[in-house]
Amino acid sequence: MGNVIKVETLQFFEDRLGKEEGRKVAEVLERAYEEMEKKAESLAIQKKLELKDELTKELATKEDIVRLEGMIQTEVVRLEGMIKSEVSRLEGLIKSEGARIDGKIMSLEERINRLEDKMESEIQRLEDKINSEIKRLEEMIKSETSILEEKIETETQKIAKDIIRLEKKTTIMFGMLFFVVIFLNQNALELIIKIIQLVR
Repeated sequence: MGNVIKVETLQFFEDRLGKEEGRKVAEVLERAYEEMEKKAESLAIQKKLELKDELTKELATKEDIVRLEGMIQTEVVRLEGMIKSEVSRLEGLIKSEGARIDGKIMSLEERINRLEDKMESEIQRLEDKINSEIKRLEEMIKSETSILEEKIETETQKIAKDIIRLEKKTTIMFGMLFFVVIFLNQNALELIIKIIQLVR
């Protein structure tokens, strides 16, 4: 870089736009400044030639030449001032744009952070809701299981009582049938006695 772009300005460009983009912008400004200087020099030379030509034609005095050179020098200084002013304006514009971009980046970061917080909160809420529902279902299953176990136990006891009652009825009926057969049939009584003797 030449002397037009200061090190601080170049650093600012690199910080805000990145190293490569910052250097490119600085180079563009440098080239613009050099172009303007060249144009100013070219204009000064042209003016000098024109003045020299006029002076030669009109036989200007040394004082006139000095005066005209002073005017040219003044014009060159004015043009350089314009160039520096334009460079300063562009630097200010770039700083302002950099600050605006930084503000937008910060705003986006804040929005992202808010969204992340909201998502975390929503996820936590859903997890709590799911855990609560799981606990409710577990309690319901336990309650239903307990009720079913009690019903099964009650039904089992009832069935056991029915079986015992049926066994008693069967025993009584068998006993009654046995006595009826014995009393009604003499041969059956003899057969039972023989069976009992054989069993002994």
